[in-house]
Amino acid sequence: MRKWTSYLGPFTVLIIFVFIMEGGLYFMFPRSTKDAVPQYISQIETDLKAEQWDAARQNLQNLNLSWKKVVPIIQFHAEMDEIDDIKADIARLNGSIEAEDLGLALSELDELAEHWRNLKN
Repeated sequence: MRKWTSYLGPFTVLIIFVFIMEGGLYFMFPRSTKDAVPQYISQIETDLKAEQWDAARQNLQNLNLSWKKVVPIIQFHAEMDEIDDIKADIARLNGSIEAEDLGLALSELDELAEHWRNLKN
Protein backbone atom coordinates (compact mmCIF):
# COMPACT_ATOMS: atom_id res chain seq x y z
CA MET A 1 0.00 0.00 0.00
CA ARG A 2 2.79 2.42 0.90
CA LYS A 3 4.64 1.69 -2.33
CA TRP A 4 1.48 2.32 -4.32
CA THR A 5 0.94 5.76 -2.79
CA SER A 6 4.58 6.70 -3.37
CA TYR A 7 4.00 6.17 -7.10
CA LEU A 8 0.59 7.85 -7.15
CA GLY A 9 1.78 11.27 -5.92
CA PRO A 10 4.40 11.98 -8.61
CA PHE A 11 2.18 10.45 -11.29
CA THR A 12 -0.70 12.75 -10.31
CA VAL A 13 1.56 15.80 -10.37
CA LEU A 14 2.85 14.86 -13.83
CA ILE A 15 -0.69 14.42 -15.16
CA ILE A 16 -1.69 17.83 -13.79
CA PHE A 17 1.33 19.50 -15.40
CA VAL A 18 0.62 17.85 -18.75
CA PHE A 19 -2.97 19.14 -18.66
CA ILE A 20 -1.76 22.65 -17.83
CA MET A 21 0.86 22.68 -20.57
CA GLU A 22 -1.39 21.24 -23.26
CA GLY A 23 -4.54 22.96 -22.09
CA GLY A 24 -3.42 26.31 -23.53
CA LEU A 25 -4.93 25.37 -26.86
CA TYR A 26 -8.34 25.26 -25.21
CA PHE A 27 -7.90 28.81 -23.95
CA MET A 28 -7.05 30.14 -27.41
CA PHE A 29 -10.66 29.84 -28.44
CA PRO A 30 -12.73 32.77 -27.20
CA ARG A 31 -15.07 32.15 -24.33
CA SER A 32 -16.48 35.69 -24.36
CA THR A 33 -16.36 38.78 -26.53
CA LYS A 34 -13.65 40.26 -24.33
CA ASP A 35 -11.02 37.72 -25.37
CA ALA A 36 -12.01 37.16 -28.98
CA VAL A 37 -8.74 38.00 -30.75
CA PRO A 38 -9.74 36.48 -34.14
CA GLN A 39 -13.00 38.45 -34.15
CA TYR A 40 -11.17 41.70 -33.56
CA ILE A 41 -8.71 40.87 -36.34
CA SER A 42 -11.56 40.36 -38.81
CA GLN A 43 -13.33 43.52 -37.59
CA ILE A 44 -10.17 45.57 -38.09
CA GLU A 45 -9.76 44.11 -41.57
CA THR A 46 -13.33 45.09 -42.43
CA ASP A 47 -12.76 48.59 -41.05
CA LEU A 48 -9.53 49.00 -42.99
CA LYS A 49 -11.04 47.88 -46.28
CA ALA A 50 -13.85 50.40 -45.78
CA GLU A 51 -11.22 52.97 -44.70
CA GLN A 52 -13.00 53.62 -41.42
CA TRP A 53 -9.91 54.65 -39.48
CA ASP A 54 -11.64 55.64 -36.24
CA ALA A 55 -13.44 52.30 -36.00
CA ALA A 56 -10.17 50.52 -36.79
CA ARG A 57 -8.43 52.42 -33.96
CA GLN A 58 -11.18 51.46 -31.52
CA ASN A 59 -11.11 47.80 -32.57
CA LEU A 60 -7.31 47.83 -32.32
CA GLN A 61 -7.57 49.04 -28.73
CA ASN A 62 -10.05 46.24 -28.04
CA LEU A 63 -7.69 43.77 -29.73
CA ASN A 64 -4.82 44.95 -27.56
CA LEU A 65 -6.89 44.57 -24.37
CA SER A 66 -8.05 41.15 -25.49
CA TRP A 67 -4.49 40.10 -26.29
CA LYS A 68 -3.32 41.17 -22.83
CA LYS A 69 -6.00 38.94 -21.29
CA VAL A 70 -5.10 35.94 -23.46
CA VAL A 71 -1.30 36.03 -23.05
CA PRO A 72 -1.09 34.85 -19.42
CA ILE A 73 -3.37 31.94 -20.23
CA ILE A 74 -1.61 30.67 -23.36
CA GLN A 75 1.99 31.41 -22.41
CA PHE A 76 2.54 27.83 -21.25
CA HIS A 77 1.37 26.38 -24.55
CA ALA A 78 2.69 28.88 -27.09
CA GLU A 79 6.26 29.68 -28.01
CA MET A 80 7.58 32.98 -26.71
CA ASP A 81 8.78 33.95 -30.19
CA GLU A 82 5.23 33.81 -31.51
CA ILE A 83 3.93 35.79 -28.53
CA ASP A 84 6.62 38.44 -29.06
CA ASP A 85 5.89 38.55 -32.79
CA ILE A 86 2.20 39.17 -32.14
CA LYS A 87 3.05 41.92 -29.69
CA ALA A 88 5.32 43.54 -32.31
CA ASP A 89 2.64 43.14 -35.00
CA ILE A 90 0.09 44.95 -32.82
CA ALA A 91 2.55 47.80 -32.26
CA ARG A 92 3.33 48.11 -35.99
CA LEU A 93 -0.37 47.87 -36.84
CA ASN A 94 -1.03 50.71 -34.41
CA GLY A 95 1.55 52.86 -36.17
CA SER A 96 0.23 52.10 -39.64
CA ILE A 97 -3.35 52.87 -38.56
CA GLU A 98 -2.22 56.15 -37.01
CA ALA A 99 -0.47 57.00 -40.28
CA GLU A 100 -3.59 55.84 -42.17
CA ASP A 101 -1.46 53.72 -44.50
CA LEU A 102 -3.86 51.14 -45.90
CA GLY A 103 -1.31 48.85 -47.58
CA LEU A 104 0.98 48.65 -44.59
CA ALA A 105 -1.94 48.19 -42.18
CA LEU A 106 -3.37 45.31 -44.20
CA SER A 107 0.01 43.60 -44.48
CA GLU A 108 0.61 43.92 -40.72
CA LEU A 109 -2.87 42.62 -40.05
CA ASP A 110 -2.28 39.59 -42.27
CA GLU A 111 1.01 38.91 -40.52
CA LEU A 112 -0.76 39.21 -37.15
CA ALA A 113 -3.42 36.74 -38.27
CA GLU A 114 -0.75 34.32 -39.47
CA HIS A 115 1.08 34.46 -36.16
CA TRP A 116 -2.22 33.85 -34.35
CA ARG A 117 -2.85 30.75 -36.48
CA ASN A 118 0.71 29.54 -35.77
CA LEU A 119 0.05 29.63 -32.04
CA LYS A 120 -2.18 26.59 -32.45
CA ASN A 121 0.68 24.47 -33.79
